[in-house]
Amino acid sequence: MKRIFFLFLTALAFYNCQHTGSDKKYTLDCYVRYLATDMRYKAEATVRNTGPNPQAVEAPWPLMYQGANMDLKQLPSTAYKFEKPGAYREDQEFSWTDEKGETTRFNIKMHKVGSFGFDGGDISITRPATFRWEGPGLEKGEVLVFIWENTALRKTVPMEIYNTSGKSLIEFPAAQLAKLEPGTWTLYLVRKKLAKAEFNGVSASGIVEYYSATDTIEVK
Repeated sequence: MKRIFFLFLTALAFYNCQHTGSDKKYTLDCYVRYLATDMRYKAEATVRNTGPNPQAVEAPWPLMYQGANMDLKQLPSTAYKFEKPGAYREDQEFSWTDEKGETTRFNIKMHKVGSFGFDGGDISITRPATFRWEGPGLEKGEVLVFIWENTALRKTVPMEIYNTSGKSLIEFPAAQLAKLEPGTWTLYLVRKKLAKAEFNGVSASGIVEYYSATDTIEVK
């Protein structure tokens, strides 16, 4: 039985969950995007109070990303932002220290996608093909999005994949590749992970996205 499912622009449906407390007072939504080509991070976070009319608010404690203070912005609602260049780190950590001096760490760990490609290089829309990448396979809460672009055809074809095999390869059936057309396509990957955790007074969720470098593939 095949353990690979091809999904088209679906929402993430799998996540990691930790429980370290209850009595939720705030929700924390975190997002990290890493661009491998630019070697640059962009992190954002929003804190909301709970209740019948939750609103984005300034956190009651300094909010940090990777140990550095995030900047509070008011556009259009209260949010925290942080950008920096650097090599990719698998651990993406948001943290805060409360009035008692206790530090809470919300960590999302995701591997990057290294070099990738199809066996044999070029592919055909009439034959199945094996795709491989350097690095660990997908884990719980992760999907891999293929972004195909063809400037001559003015087309962009996304393919969102959930792979439970644990291997760093995907067997593409011909029916999936038939969504493309013959021609020269550029391809980059977005590895995504969704995680959730419950801390004392805070319900946290986060998404990490790793944007790979771009490759050129001939489709026949």
